[in-house]
Amino acid sequence: MKIAISVFSDISKAAGTIVRARRVANLLGRKYDTTVLTCSNKGQARLKEMERVHVISIRPVGQRLAQSKLILIKLFSKMTWALKLFFVLLKHKFDVVYCSQDWGGFLGVYLASKIRRYKVVYEAHSILLEEAKEHGASSIELRLRKSWEKFVVRHSDYVIALSPNIFEFYRRYNNKIDLIPVFVDDALFINLGSGASEPDSKLLGLIGPFDDVRQKSTLHFLYNNIDNFDNRLSFVIIGPCSERIEDKRIQYTGYLSSVEDYVAQLSRLDAVLVAERLATSGPLNKIIEPMFCSLPVFTTPKAIVGLHWVEPGKDIFVFEADKLVDKVNELIFDEGLMGGVGRNARKLVEQYYSIKANEEKLIKILESVAGD
Repeated sequence: MKIAISVFSDISKAAGTIVRARRVANLLGRKYDTTVLTCSNKGQARLKEMERVHVISIRPVGQRLAQSKLILIKLFSKMTWALKLFFVLLKHKFDVVYCSQDWGGFLGVYLASKIRRYKVVYEAHSILLEEAKEHGASSIELRLRKSWEKFVVRHSDYVIALSPNIFEFYRRYNNKIDLIPVFVDDALFINLGSGASEPDSKLLGLIGPFDDVRQKSTLHFLYNNIDNFDNRLSFVIIGPCSERIEDKRIQYTGYLSSVEDYVAQLSRLDAVLVAERLATSGPLNKIIEPMFCSLPVFTTPKAIVGLHWVEPGKDIFVFEADKLVDKVNELIFDEGLMGGVGRNARKLVEQYYSIKANEEKLIKILESVAGD
């Protein structure tokens, strides 16, 4: 079977939506002839982290404009991407094209499927309408998003949802839908225990990247509250971050080039802070990955939307933003509590969010779709 995965991002940059696309590509690349169609100007290549996967880079037109607040500029960016995808797909033969949250490129994928006769799978990382509401979109944009997400879901041969709330929302439009949550290679994400803090000091991590305006709420939360945290606490900002301040309690790792480097940084920590201001309708890697490393996560109710199986107080710490600093100060030095939550976190994510728990289901779905 020949599979293409379309991603409206640069697949070489491991962040956000791209993380899921890379993990799906690596999983499928072990079994099938797999190609990633990525929005980048780097030409054709094989990435070191994706040695079995071929990458076709499609030069972007207006990719940065997709972040504009003006709906017409956003639409221009997406339409140029869809058009480029259409012509690339006409030149190749695939059995399945897998749109990884690529709702902008979907039109090109769908139209080319009518000529090349491949199946289309749409992977939904979030609910477009709900996220637009969270970001205060205009009524015109809300109507457009609602109509477009209906079209995308209804015209997909199969839909994969990353969380139960996404599954429930979209199954009203297409009954060929299944739940395959965010998954992590549990063999890679193991706490190395390389930097455990002393009892009278703790190291709290914040996970980026923080150069995207949508990712900065946790960073600003720390900066605004740094003097309110217990002075025995220090902080590590993991990932790209151009907005830095001078403070002896804050370290910056910058961009990390490998998963191994990332896991090494996680292994230094005592806990992770995720102070999201806006809800995302899909689960966050920056919560699930530390949980795999047996790290307690302190977060807000907004951040756990889509994390269906977590139980606050048992697997994770969840508090409103105005109580978060006090609760971190109160709980982080309780060794027994922190250790128990960390162990529970690892058990939970192994059960629901590991590759082992999800790879067989994904493969069966794709083989079924291709065989129809």
